[in-house]
Amino acid sequence: MKSTITIHIEDKEDYTSPYNSKKLNSELLSYILDESKSISPSNTIDFEIHSPHKFLDKEKNDFIDILRSNLGEDIKESYLEMKITHMRATILFMIGILFILFYTFISKFQIVSEIFLIIGWVGIWESCYIFFFDNMHYRIKIRKFKKLVNAKVSFTKINPE
Repeated sequence: MKSTITIHIEDKEDYTSPYNSKKLNSELLSYILDESKSISPSNTIDFEIHSPHKFLDKEKNDFIDILRSNLGEDIKESYLEMKITHMRATILFMIGILFILFYTFISKFQIVSEIFLIIGWVGIWESCYIFFFDNMHYRIKIRKFKKLVNAKVSFTKINPE
């Protein structure tokens, strides 16, 4: 199924950041991301740009390049966050293994060894939770961003109100 995100641009400069013409306006980016939240991951996404001004081919291409560039940066950021989460999970797993090894070596001290065993299993459990469940959030986010990057963009000139 296809979903459309409609964007109304009053002025041609409205879509760029006032501080950097190569960046998308932060309000527009927030709007796009908010609209995409309600779209099912199985749907394809299209953008429909409505404006009282006719966009030239170069302006259309510039808009599409800026849009895709900004969304591509969000994909890179999500991959980086996922990588950091993987590293954290790996470290927790190693710490868990170390605590379980300590448990086997200091079994003479029953209370201390049991604490080490509990800490070890919590570390292993937490790392497994991160690998299997927390990363799902990043995967869904990346999939959504990729759909936005690959979305078809159409421009429609509308009559000013």
